[in-house]
Amino acid sequence: MEQNNLVEVLEPQRFDVELQGTSLLLLAFLKRNERFRSQTDVLTRACNGFGYPLECFVYDFDYLDTAMERFKIKGTPTFLLFSEGQEVNRLIGETDSESLEEFVRSSLEEDVATRL
Repeated sequence: MEQNNLVEVLEPQRFDVELQGTSLLLLAFLKRNERFRSQTDVLTRACNGFGYPLECFVYDFDYLDTAMERFKIKGTPTFLLFSEGQEVNRLIGETDSESLEEFVRSSLEEDVATRL
């Protein structure tokens, strides 16, 4: 996988640090299969296209099984959105960059509405 300065591989040791260090985090759980490259590209384009400061990560493949258990993920690809340290929504299944951006926007709108 080519590294992009907006999308990094996240190891479990860094998760809690990154979660506390940013207000908005999008985390992708992807298996290394024929869809890995296309879904990583989708994540990169969505993060590049999003106007709000958004930290984007792909969970480290070596720890994927443990992470899927921890976060109760049933299948991949799955995208988790965290706001201020809390999971606010998840998107399950393959997607495109426009749909992923819309998922983030609508999830944030719902999160703000529930906090009011």
